[in-house]
Amino acid sequence: MLKNYLRIAIRSLIKQKVYTIINVLGLSTGIASCILIVMFVTNEFSYDSFHSNADNIYKVALERKYPNHSTNYAIIPHSYADVMQHDFPEIASVVKMGGPINQVVVNYKDERDEVKQFEEDFIMAADSNFFTFFSIRVLKGDPKKVLLQRNDVVLTEETAKRYFGNNDPVGKTIRMFNQDFHVSGICENIPDNSHFKFDFLSKWDDNFFGGGNQSNFTTFSAHVYIQLKPGADAKALQTKLPKMVDTYAAAQIERDLGKSWEDYKKEGNGYTYFLQPLKSIHLDPRNIEAKMQPGGNLNYVYFLISVAVLILVIACINFMNLATARSAERAREVGVRKTMGSLKSQLVFQFLTESIVLSLFATALALTITWFALPYFNNLVDKHLTLDFTGLLPLALLGIALVVGFLAGSYPAFALSSFNPVVVMKGNFTSNTKGTWLRNGLVVFQFFISIVLIVGTMVVAEQMQYMQNKSLGYDKEQMLVIERVFALENNARTFTEEVKRIGNVEKAATSFSLLGRQGDFFGAQFTPEGSSEILTTKTMGIDDTFAETVGFEFTEGHGFSESTNDSLSIILNEAAVKTLDIADPIGKKLLQVQRTQQGNVTVQYTIIGIIKDFNFQSLRDPVTPLTIQSNESFGGGAAYTYARVKGKNATTVISDIEAAWKKLAPDQPFKYQFLDQNLNAQYESEQRAGKVFAIFSGLAIIIACVGLFGLAAYTANLRTKEIGIRKVLGASVGGIVVLLSKDFTKLIVIAFILATPFAWYMMDNWLQNFAYRIQLGVGIFLLAGVIALLIAWITVSYQSIKAAIVNPVKSLKNE
Repeated sequence: MLKNYLRIAIRSLIKQKVYTIINVLGLSTGIASCILIVMFVTNEFSYDSFHSNADNIYKVALERKYPNHSTNYAIIPHSYADVMQHDFPEIASVVKMGGPINQVVVNYKDERDEVKQFEEDFIMAADSNFFTFFSIRVLKGDPKKVLLQRNDVVLTEETAKRYFGNNDPVGKTIRMFNQDFHVSGICENIPDNSHFKFDFLSKWDDNFFGGGNQSNFTTFSAHVYIQLKPGADAKALQTKLPKMVDTYAAAQIERDLGKSWEDYKKEGNGYTYFLQPLKSIHLDPRNIEAKMQPGGNLNYVYFLISVAVLILVIACINFMNLATARSAERAREVGVRKTMGSLKSQLVFQFLTESIVLSLFATALALTITWFALPYFNNLVDKHLTLDFTGLLPLALLGIALVVGFLAGSYPAFALSSFNPVVVMKGNFTSNTKGTWLRNGLVVFQFFISIVLIVGTMVVAEQMQYMQNKSLGYDKEQMLVIERVFALENNARTFTEEVKRIGNVEKAATSFSLLGRQGDFFGAQFTPEGSSEILTTKTMGIDDTFAETVGFEFTEGHGFSESTNDSLSIILNEAAVKTLDIADPIGKKLLQVQRTQQGNVTVQYTIIGIIKDFNFQSLRDPVTPLTIQSNESFGGGAAYTYARVKGKNATTVISDIEAAWKKLAPDQPFKYQFLDQNLNAQYESEQRAGKVFAIFSGLAIIIACVGLFGLAAYTANLRTKEIGIRKVLGASVGGIVVLLSKDFTKLIVIAFILATPFAWYMMDNWLQNFAYRIQLGVGIFLLAGVIALLIAWITVSYQSIKAAIVNPVKSLKNE
């Protein structure tokens, strides 16, 4: 019997070639889109799950509360790592990590005893128990001993091969941070789905990362992880963390600030530590600073899940629409079958078999589409996803095919099998409006989804354009930034002066911070003179000409001067003045407690200028309080040289600057970037999201149009004689096209009315993620409606014109 059902199903599908092709294309595109999205989503949710004890591992993070705001940090004071394991019996082990440190020059001697030099990123440090705590396999060396000695370093397999080829690197020496490190082991490459990454892992050094061997419970320096004992309750442990702060941090704060811990908390300050489950770190929706790597976006993941479901729903709707549209053609078939004794269950099984066979064809084609599209998709989402046909994937795909086939074919199967054979054989079926209402409802739903996706695509694109073009409060254009100026040591100022003398360099200056890079602005605490309130700000160090070079706008006072020593001068942005509530700030003092070997010292800074707020970090966040100090406060050094380039011939200028660099530091790599490119790179994730949004939205619309095309063809065929009569009576081709398009236009208008409030709600919520955002105007929604209408008209017009130009003699011939 099953063999007979399959034979009839295949014959029916071959007989209706256009119907079959439309359905297979729609379903295969929908399933391929779902496969790609599911692969991406599965990868996002798989982060850090490869660790054997992942369910019991938590990262200790911090919400630092200030009087007017709070900030989350991924790093905490390193001394807590020791006291937590001692004070909390539910903790099995603790490990701390430092870094990552980037732009590090690494030297080593090759086989010919020649010194080779590279600039490396992803250098980290960890406690000696790192490889027994995490499931990172050590390929050479003892996992318990590879990080025992102070200058031990473990290389990943890829790094070891890059440096030493096929030779055994264990025991070799590399040099970085002006120290010799001994390669003690080789570990496997860190998986892509890990929230941390390193190429070099050295032994944790309190002097380097912790700021010294003394205990410290207020300075953030380490990534701290804990592993709980089996059965321990993480939530119960988290409730004990406030007492830990009272025990260890209170005395240090009182000593540093000269006020009681209780008064400090009453002013709105505080340290709230919380535990992040290891597997949730990558997609944690909180804005957490100082993360090892940028995390994923949970809202983006949920959005893609929704898009996958919607695309599949649209593809299934196409199937149902076309099947119900063909119901008149198959009505007599059902009538004959029932008259000949077929049971309803047999008819249901027959139609479901057709649906499932078609779904299996579509799934096979979807796999082919996925195979060819995967490299482009990987490039788009910056992943390394692979189609793995081992494991559960074949079963999952088979399950998808069966479920989609059943869902898409369920209504047609039950509807067609319910026809009354007497009514059908009399030819009265076409008067039934139930199928028409269903088809119209499904078309409305399809274009409801399409209009929402069109609006979303336009809003994302407009927001990205806005962020790229928004004035940041300084001039980012034609600004060349030379990195790693600290490598020049005492020659940094000489180098910058030489850059100024290069032709087509308009201005040049130095800074410790790269505008737009979050980690380059360190925190500092200040107290206004005569006040007990402590302000924690972001801080950057600049030279005397930096403000003029980048184009800061002063609202009061002035900047640093080459004719004065500004080591005790300070500049504030407007947000800092507002937060401190200082009236007439110029000339007022800010006090800062600094630690020295002789004890704490209070340093007074004089406010000399107020700069108009500028976006020194991401446009996702509002401008926060910023204090700007002279690099004379830090010994006159610098990390970056900014050079404003005149004209368009930047290549010559870059060559001249590199020559000046090589003259002062021939052994140091020369590295540069344009500031506007760095700033645009901040929003790569949003730009990728926008592209993915646009692509899958386009696919959803195309799938909807495929179904509409088939439905229009059916409608035109159904009204063949009516069209013939109208043409005989003098109707024009244009009038007939309008007539056939009118019904679909009504459906699109209904879809637009329903989609507009929903799309507004969705995109308004998405825009709340940005501190600076576009306003949702009526124009976007009207344009989306017009686009949807044009798409529908273009889709329907072909079939309408085709029907309208047919000779009425052919249309009116009897069957």
